[in-house]
Amino acid sequence: MKKYFGSLQKFGKSLMVPVALLPAAGILLGFGAALTGPLVDTLTFLQNDVVQFIGKGMSDIGISIFNNLAVIFAIGVAIGLTGGSGIAALAALLGYIIMNKTISFTLSITPEMASNNGEYGLALGIPTLETGVLGGIVVGLLAVWIYNKFHEFDPPEVLGFFAGDRSVGIAMVFSSIFLAMAMMVVWPPIQTGINAVANVISNGATNPLYIGLYGFLERALIPTGLHHIWYAPFLWTPLGGTAEVAGEQVSGDQYIFLAQVSEGVKVTAGRYMAGKFPVIMFGLVGAALAMYRQADLKNRPVVKGMLVAAAGTAFLTGITEPIEFTFLFVAPFLFLFHSLLAGVSFAVMYMLDVHLGWAGGSGLIDYILVNAIPGTNNWWVNIVAGAVFFVIYYFSFSFAIKKWDLATPGRGGQDNKLFTRQDYNEQKKGKKSGQSKETAVAIMNALGGQQNLKHVDACFTRLRVEVSELDKIDEDKLKELGASGVVKVDHNIQAIFGGRSDLYKNEMNRVIEETNAS
Repeated sequence: MKKYFGSLQKFGKSLMVPVALLPAAGILLGFGAALTGPLVDTLTFLQNDVVQFIGKGMSDIGISIFNNLAVIFAIGVAIGLTGGSGIAALAALLGYIIMNKTISFTLSITPEMASNNGEYGLALGIPTLETGVLGGIVVGLLAVWIYNKFHEFDPPEVLGFFAGDRSVGIAMVFSSIFLAMAMMVVWPPIQTGINAVANVISNGATNPLYIGLYGFLERALIPTGLHHIWYAPFLWTPLGGTAEVAGEQVSGDQYIFLAQVSEGVKVTAGRYMAGKFPVIMFGLVGAALAMYRQADLKNRPVVKGMLVAAAGTAFLTGITEPIEFTFLFVAPFLFLFHSLLAGVSFAVMYMLDVHLGWAGGSGLIDYILVNAIPGTNNWWVNIVAGAVFFVIYYFSFSFAIKKWDLATPGRGGQDNKLFTRQDYNEQKKGKKSGQSKETAVAIMNALGGQQNLKHVDACFTRLRVEVSELDKIDEDKLKELGASGVVKVDHNIQAIFGGRSDLYKNEMNRVIEETNAS
């Protein structure tokens, strides 16, 4: 299994390329809903035609991103798995168009069929099989394979025009035709299977235990970095449900939610998102307070700065890894307990008929923009449930830390293991590019030096590196440099540097390129 871990984590990271676009869509939808939603009845100045025009335009622009998620994922996967190759991205776009056009032509699918039959839909205006995000991901993976196979293609001199990158597009054209033929055969039974599963776990009478299990695994998989692969089908495919919004069939819990917010209709989605809000916005804050109160008195000034930054990040934006990894590596039991509480939160919020959703993250920003302002069903319950989870987290974490003498930050010699006051000050004030480069070089040395690095990448909060020799890794040094935790599986390393991970990745790759060029 270990040999597949590197590939899985790279694939999971590639899914974050298109996901990174969603906060922009959420902001547009949130402001659009504010200008055209329930507030209009109270704030009469919003009824102005110009304001309504702007609000409707923002909603339409925001939802257009979700209307084209499939092609965005095709391009995003191609970019993510090839290290940012523009040729691979162009091949994915080309392949997506050709695949759907071939399907449309062969099966004689008309726009009328696409609008009246859930099996069909429009892809960039092409009436075709409704393969959705999964179809886009398949095209992206094909583009990656074609790119890796042909971007260094060296034909005989007489065919020199087709050498290198130019061969990628040509190969993608014909490969996409064959992919279309395969999809016409395999997709209908796959769609039938998905619908059958969806009818069990996503209908109106869904067992809350299913929702709770989903929430538990969504948290429990975070240490591996594979949680993106777990939640993606529920948010963007029929596994998360299917609904008709403004006369169109929409699939995926998040897609349905944001489409309903955009149209200003009753929100019925959110079952796979609502449970995150009480835990992320309030529960982890309670955990941070418990860890602070249980820290040794002499270490509390350092611990306070670190925990305020980590808990504040989770509360505002929904990015939880800084606070979760704070206790994961010194007290795994607490992380397991946290995952179980997340499962409880998902089940409870579903039973209370709470419909909350997010575009970029399950923090205060999304809570206000796409929930409170549009007035989603029982949005206020999050505050009540959040207060309850804050208390549960605070007292349970306090009890566990004292009962089993867990070495959380600032306790049992852990004050310098995860974060330092310098780390907090640097995170608060921000580093200049020169300082980032110095840190990146230091990280490279802690990873065994440049010769030990096979592949360097990053997602929102993790530096993801494939190394040649695992025993050259200096884990303590990585933590001194600001890593809140280090995951090692086979030859793959994940160092959690928070929001600066991508900056360090860029600096490390730049140093490698400069060295190779000299």
